[in-house]
Amino acid sequence: MTLNTYMKKKETERQGEYGDLRCPDCRGVLTPGQSALSCPACRREFPVNGGIADFRDYDGYWGNVSREKMRALNARAETSGDWLAAARELIPEYTGAIEPFDRADARFLWPFDSNSRILDAGSMWGALTLPVARQCRQVYALDKTLETLAFLRIRAGQEGFENVRFAAATLDRLPFADGFFDMVILNGVLEWVACEEDVVLEEHWEGRRRLARRHQRDPRRMQVAVLKEIRRVLRPGGRLYLAIENRFGYQYLAGAPDDHVNIKYVPFLPRFIANAITKWKRGSEYRTYTYGLPGYRRLLRDAGFTDTEFYGAFPHYFRPSEIIPEAMIKDWKDKVLPVRSPLAPAIYKAAARLFPAGWLKQVAPSYIMLAGNGTDAHEARIIRILREAGVVTGPEAQGMRAVMAASRPGSHHTANFLIYEPDSTEPSYFCKLCRHEGHTEIVSDEARNLRKVNRLLESTGLSDGIPQLLYAGTTDGVTLLVTNFLKGQPAPFYPRGRLTKRNLAKLDRSVRAAIGFLTGFQRETRAAEVAGVPHLFAGVSRQEEILAGQDKLTRDIEAGIEGLLSDIQAAGDFPLPLAAVQGDYDFYTNILFDKDTVRVVDFEHFEREGPPFTDLATLIYHPIILSYNHTRTGLSLAEFMAAKGLERYIDGWYELYAELSGIPLAVVRLAGRLAALAQQTRDYPPYRDPNTYPMYPAPIFKEMMTL
Repeated sequence: MTLNTYMKKKETERQGEYGDLRCPDCRGVLTPGQSALSCPACRREFPVNGGIADFRDYDGYWGNVSREKMRALNARAETSGDWLAAARELIPEYTGAIEPFDRADARFLWPFDSNSRILDAGSMWGALTLPVARQCRQVYALDKTLETLAFLRIRAGQEGFENVRFAAATLDRLPFADGFFDMVILNGVLEWVACEEDVVLEEHWEGRRRLARRHQRDPRRMQVAVLKEIRRVLRPGGRLYLAIENRFGYQYLAGAPDDHVNIKYVPFLPRFIANAITKWKRGSEYRTYTYGLPGYRRLLRDAGFTDTEFYGAFPHYFRPSEIIPEAMIKDWKDKVLPVRSPLAPAIYKAAARLFPAGWLKQVAPSYIMLAGNGTDAHEARIIRILREAGVVTGPEAQGMRAVMAASRPGSHHTANFLIYEPDSTEPSYFCKLCRHEGHTEIVSDEARNLRKVNRLLESTGLSDGIPQLLYAGTTDGVTLLVTNFLKGQPAPFYPRGRLTKRNLAKLDRSVRAAIGFLTGFQRETRAAEVAGVPHLFAGVSRQEEILAGQDKLTRDIEAGIEGLLSDIQAAGDFPLPLAAVQGDYDFYTNILFDKDTVRVVDFEHFEREGPPFTDLATLIYHPIILSYNHTRTGLSLAEFMAAKGLERYIDGWYELYAELSGIPLAVVRLAGRLAALAQQTRDYPPYRDPNTYPMYPAPIFKEMMTL
């Protein structure tokens, strides 16, 4: 290759990488050079630093950690070739916010597809940039901090992203042509645009850095200017995704400090009072403006957005568990009001009960908004995926609403959505969507298991008590599972609550109802019948060998196993039915109650054949252990159970199970030890942390083996 050919090749590559960028002053087409982009029209030059075009007027900085630490992180990530290991070493407190894809769950509500071009305005470390980039044509990461963009560029390169572009710029001067993007992301950024000085959150939050600068520009006007500039680069019918705190969020009203200056009560105070307090406590003006629901409507309207959909984000847009359309928030009062409060429990419960449901949308902790100019109808991506998968068809999909609900953090877990038909107050479909295409096992496992369970119970009276699999597969790059929605609520006894007489009565009713379903489930799925003593004896002996191989066979555990084997031997001859095992028959999360009807969800850990004790012990002991851990009395588990009078309840539950199952009561009484041993020695899939089973942690396992 000649030098001339090589230079032409490099120029073509530079043109391809920077060809979409425009001069932020005159919108002129830019010419790439060796180390800068030049604008022939206004004769300005913009440097290219480390492959990132820089359109800033000054080298500003906004980040969680100092500039020096970010530069050290980038150097370590680049030289090691492992950005995650570098982050875990240098900024371990932030990797939980950087690595997982769960912060981008709202993307399933956006109206975008694999052909969309998206701008992440204020991309920071890329917690939204990269999850979105996996499912669209192109994403531009834009930030005013060059160091965090450099980190994101390193990360994207190491993870194989080829559709992410980068630019350093401020949000009021975007280097793009009019109507260039299908969507713009503004996630936790708008409230900061009026802070013109550098911000290091570790210092800013603690107030160690006192700023005496006097600002000339009004924060709200600066926010409107940014929103107008974003609207300029959106195509007709494009959408802005805006996520931000609610000025009147219930967390602030209850005394939580402001998320931006760490001072109580300033968000909802009049601006001049908030400004005076912030100057007094922080030495700087109060400029991180947030608003209530009417305030955001006016703000977006002033910026020219004529069509906005509002969602409440609970407990925070940063990592939401629930995202609920504005009109439906009132229906979710019992689920999204905070379970923790600085108020005394009795006062809080009374206040929550009396709080008008219709007011809840006004005090949602955060809002998510999808704003446009009203030229295109907005269809949430999850609805379009269901239509393309054939789950919903034709008019049925028109006007459907989606609610994200009860989603757990982590890339291994799914984002869970409920789908409502128009004007319906009950969901029709329940969807689990994989956040990362490299972690689809949880959906494929449950789909395989549900097919088995659906076939096993197809012609039985229990069929309506479990989800019916409607779809499992990959559509438009998203792997998902869809079932019908099962109506019901978790048990009325909260397992971390106090074991009062009233709560124990609730616990007793719920456990007895769940035992009824469990014995019916085991009866209908019975696979074999074996001689009980040799089967259990062999199983416990294998588990003892596994513990020995894992260096978990302490003297106490060994003594517990010896006692268990002795008790099995003493049971005499009895037939033991082997049946299906739900695998996580959890009293609070997977068992639903609808008056006298019990329904069961989540079959990721289903087994076609096994002893009947794991589900029984999970049902009985999980709420007890959670309450025990929560109270921290200093008693042993056995002493705690005796002090609370739980033994007679457990005896009653064992007796009921023995009566309904036909298994001898003496054998049923071994369920706790047998289940604890089984949980300790089984193989777990990568998406399940065994420590989330209350019987699994070593101290509890040791105590379970003595019961």
